[in-house]
Amino acid sequence: MPAHRNRSRLRRIFAPGNVLSVAAGTIVFVLGVVGWPTNRGALISAIVAATVSGAVWLVWWRTSSPPRLDRLVSADELGSIPTDDSSPAPTIADPTSGSADSYRRTLSALESRTHGQVLLVTSPSPGQGATTVAINLAAAATQAGRRVLLVDGDPARGGVSRFLGTGPEPGLTDLAEGADLGDVARLWEVGPDALLPVIPSGSASDDPAEVLSNPRLGEMIERVGERADLVLVDSPPVLWNGASGPLATHADGALLVVSEHAPRDGVSETAERLEAAGAPVLGYVVNRADMRSRFWRHPLVRAAKRTLGAFVVIVTLYATFTGAQLLRSWQDVDRGILNVDAAQSLLPLPEIGPDLIEGDGGTNEELAGFVVGTPATGETQAFLVIGGDQVAGAADVIMLMVLPGDGSKPFMVSLPRDLYLPNRCTGGYTRINATIHGCDDISGPTLLALTVEDFTGIEVDHFAMFDFEGFKRIIDGVGGVEICVEYPVRDSKSGLDLPAGCTNATGEQALAWVRSRHTQQKVDGRWRSVPGAGDLLRNQHQQEVILQLFSKLKTFDSPSDLTRKVAELSDNFTLDDQLGLTDAIALAWQLRDLDLKDINRLTIPVRLTSNKKGQSILVPTAPFADVLAEAYPDLAGSPSAAAN
Repeated sequence: MPAHRNRSRLRRIFAPGNVLSVAAGTIVFVLGVVGWPTNRGALISAIVAATVSGAVWLVWWRTSSPPRLDRLVSADELGSIPTDDSSPAPTIADPTSGSADSYRRTLSALESRTHGQVLLVTSPSPGQGATTVAINLAAAATQAGRRVLLVDGDPARGGVSRFLGTGPEPGLTDLAEGADLGDVARLWEVGPDALLPVIPSGSASDDPAEVLSNPRLGEMIERVGERADLVLVDSPPVLWNGASGPLATHADGALLVVSEHAPRDGVSETAERLEAAGAPVLGYVVNRADMRSRFWRHPLVRAAKRTLGAFVVIVTLYATFTGAQLLRSWQDVDRGILNVDAAQSLLPLPEIGPDLIEGDGGTNEELAGFVVGTPATGETQAFLVIGGDQVAGAADVIMLMVLPGDGSKPFMVSLPRDLYLPNRCTGGYTRINATIHGCDDISGPTLLALTVEDFTGIEVDHFAMFDFEGFKRIIDGVGGVEICVEYPVRDSKSGLDLPAGCTNATGEQALAWVRSRHTQQKVDGRWRSVPGAGDLLRNQHQQEVILQLFSKLKTFDSPSDLTRKVAELSDNFTLDDQLGLTDAIALAWQLRDLDLKDINRLTIPVRLTSNKKGQSILVPTAPFADVLAEAYPDLAGSPSAAAN
């Protein structure tokens, strides 16, 4: 693209009106988002800002746009001729076309302002379409039964003469130098029984302006004008060469032809020259006008386009800005390795059976049939939530959240930390919380996830892990969680101490609540152990607190609010290295629309027993597939699937 076009385009883009409207819209949007920092606030602010931007541009255009053509030439618009590439003379080639109708309407408007006059058809500069208008107006008038003479007054270009194909000689310049009118005139058939007399441009001359200034030419045109209804002289562009001046002295007025993008200063100067020469502009025609283009260039339409464009730009920039902030916050989140497939291929399941004390309410053979689950069927998305004591180095909270791919209600299941399961690293059985230590090149979260997969048959896709200090900061960061108890409760080992009723618990109080295994309640003035206190009741408390936490985390009001929450919590938890930002955003929006009351809470049936080492452990009393089959029969795998 030429350099001047680039400069012209840049000038249009950075025109004062555009810069002013963009600045006004930006200020309004920033003020709106600061005052109303929510999704709805951002949307409404963007709409208002875009509207202000369009309105500011429209005001600027109204106050500083170039004057309209009718004010420059002190005349009315007589017509608007649309673009027609099928033929330069649609009045002859296709009289029924819309372009032909436009010329006929222009002719009617012109005739209402002229009575037997000699009119110049001219333009400020080449390329405006004056010759095309002159030919079509003359043809339309002849077809309507008028006596019309068409004169090619441009010896240098000979537009009409070229169109006729008969050559320019003899013609107008020859007529000025003494040739007879009968020798130079041609008859052009423009319709059935419709002949249009045409005078070509004539012989070439070194100084056509001097030739056309011959008084004889003026006398000849005047005599013809007295006998004709209309004489149309196709004049050279007024600002192009000097030939238009002498012709203007022989005319009674001028019809100015301009394109939509004609420079306003050129139009004004053209009108002044014609007025001075004695051929004032009687009207103007907007030629080569694309009606669709005229519609889109209307000020109101242009303002609407800028409003829409400003809205798109504002929303795009806002989304880009918040996305960059979110990405920066996301990059600050600690990452842990999750590679279950590699661990599964490196570490086979232990071949030895469990080591329960015989006769303690079940056999080792029964347990061996319950601890390895059958693979679940159907698509799922599963997240493992891990909470642990950084000092003790064991997993205290192990919770599996599952989103079925068939649209069924999500479910969650807590795995008691003392659940006795095969440990692929040790080659024997251990409590499940001990697998968080991992072994060799297998990370703790990977081994724990693999152990959960072995037991439930559900593939773990991602994990989120936090320690107790991080858990407290997360709870405090969301404003606490509500814990309701009928009686005052305490646990000296976990530090639990809550009054009766509902408490908006701090992170410290919530941690004591989810860790409590020896909970006591004060009934009738005496402290007594809570019935069922232990791992199972603690799991229930953990689920309730985690669900409340999710409920608060998912209610972000805007992308910037989500970014702020991620930034605040990024130091308090660890995510697996397989979870990408787009996956996390999709999950966040999915959970945002989820009613957490609809999440099913499954329970693993267990019994308390001891192994031969004397450790108190929990062992399952049924396969997890049975638990899953009761609530989600389409997900539960069959025993044959496990055998295969």
